[in-house]
Amino acid sequence: MTILFIQPAVGHKGGNAVYPKTWIMEPLALAVLSALTPKGIDRLFMDDRLNEVDYTVEADVVAMPVECYTAARSYEIADRFRAKGVTVLLGGFHTTLNPEEAAVHADAIVCGDAETVWAEVLNDLRSYSLKRRYVGCGGKFCPLPDRTLYQGRPYGMINLVETSRGCAFACEFCSVTKFFNRRYTPRPLDEVMTEVRSLKKDIVFFVDDNLAMDVLRLKELCQRMIPLKKHWVGQLSIHTAQDEELLALMEESGCAGVLIGFESLDAATLSAMGKRVNAANADYARAIANLRRYHLSIYATFVFGYDNDTEETFRRTYDFAMESRFFFAAFNHLVPFPGTDVHARFVREGRMLHEKWWLDPSVHFGDVVFRPKHFTPEGLAAMCEAYRLKFYSLPSILKRGMDVMANAHGLRKAIYFFISNFTQEREVLRRKGLPNGGEP
Repeated sequence: MTILFIQPAVGHKGGNAVYPKTWIMEPLALAVLSALTPKGIDRLFMDDRLNEVDYTVEADVVAMPVECYTAARSYEIADRFRAKGVTVLLGGFHTTLNPEEAAVHADAIVCGDAETVWAEVLNDLRSYSLKRRYVGCGGKFCPLPDRTLYQGRPYGMINLVETSRGCAFACEFCSVTKFFNRRYTPRPLDEVMTEVRSLKKDIVFFVDDNLAMDVLRLKELCQRMIPLKKHWVGQLSIHTAQDEELLALMEESGCAGVLIGFESLDAATLSAMGKRVNAANADYARAIANLRRYHLSIYATFVFGYDNDTEETFRRTYDFAMESRFFFAAFNHLVPFPGTDVHARFVREGRMLHEKWWLDPSVHFGDVVFRPKHFTPEGLAAMCEAYRLKFYSLPSILKRGMDVMANAHGLRKAIYFFISNFTQEREVLRRKGLPNGGEP
């Protein structure tokens, strides 16, 4: 039996358009499944973001993870392989939150964490008794992903490593909350460190949804990272910036920076989002000062489109981002992902322009698919794009690049800051207009 693992793209513009390089990271989920696939089963791998899918390849089974933005493209690929008589398995966030939709395009779907049911799926495939649906119960991690899948592919300088899953917070726009049902599951640290020590690259991205759900555990992780002399980044919530013992350990362990979802500067908007952790730690200036004191760069994300947001909200947020000298900043419009509370709310309120926008060929990446209160959908999308481009303009980059406390602390970080920031304008434009699906 031969299994073909495919990482689907968001969509293809066609022609000579280049896929956004910042989106081409290691497909960790497929490396996990490959590692859990026993000898005797041949494995192939294609990355739709890098090369055209070869539909002539000889494979018995195709397995794909599906996310909301890749759903239409995933279904196109699945349908073409099924028309050839190839068995198709679909899993991932979107499949789990929209099982009936995904099942139309698959011979079987895997909901939830696949690790606990992958052996059963393979056994059923070999015995020709494949079920229509498998439901993983969570709590199991792969000891060592199969990174041979990545050989010969340009996934950059960063290795992705998972130390936990889930988040206990309840932000209404977050699909992570729904997928894991607000569960947080830590991975054994001995297992994490074995994986980190096996990596050839010296930069690690800990991909946890919230690396700081357990602060004591994070401190232990930092202590274990110190002797390895690696650099790392991760996603944390704002409350960690008040713990200076933790920040000191993070710096000593090689942490170069953190991604923090600030989301909004407005208390009422944070309340509407359900972002209680930010509301409870509203002294952003102190948090940022603490992070900079320990030379930790900040990738700040913001969400626009809630009912209190106006053009002044954008101006205020941009000024705040410049004053804070963020390494990166994301000016994102609200996206009502299926299965989230905000999607359900907008459907009830009659505010969705396209209820299943992820399948609508008229919708492109960057389009606003609901009716904001103080903008037209087109106006909100244009405002987000304008402030992204403004943040990555030459004057902004030069001003933020002079921050020797965080962004230019050391020659290596300074070089990375300027190279990565100067490429962001191009990346913003590459992402704009990507369709739902579309053959390359």
